[in-house]
Amino acid sequence: MNALHRILMTTDGSITSIIEAVTQSQVTVETVDQRVLKADREISERLGIYEGEEVNYRVVYLKSKGLIYAKAVSFTPLRRLANGFREDLMRADIPIGKIMKKHRIEARREIRWGKIVRDEALAEEMNVKKPLFIARNYVIIHRNEVLIDITEFFPMERFE
Repeated sequence: MNALHRILMTTDGSITSIIEAVTQSQVTVETVDQRVLKADREISERLGIYEGEEVNYRVVYLKSKGLIYAKAVSFTPLRRLANGFREDLMRADIPIGKIMKKHRIEARREIRWGKIVRDEALAEEMNVKKPLFIARNYVIIHRNEVLIDITEFFPMERFE
């Protein structure tokens, strides 16, 4: 694991900014899936909400120069979002960090876990040769509540 891999595993800053620095190009968001779900027990525990509450489920690719640099899966309890933030999130074409900056959301990120995973299907999905990924999960905390739970996958070969 190189220094950039360790940064991706541990940073509590904007991944979009890191990818833009690495590629020297703007990051775009490609939405793979987005829908409103009712929270099951696992999701309600992760978010600190009641089972059955509405949650925005979102899967996106962060792309630069036509390549996928990250896959992000997020769960957001809708009742915790201001209307403008919710509208931008549902538009799906804006990175979460940029939405937060636009709406001046004061928040902190807490890394829950990080590891290296081997996943052949994910390698095929993200069009990389090596099936090794940095995977991490973190939450964005706003007003002492989980605003967003995010799991990200980074193909290690893109950051070598």
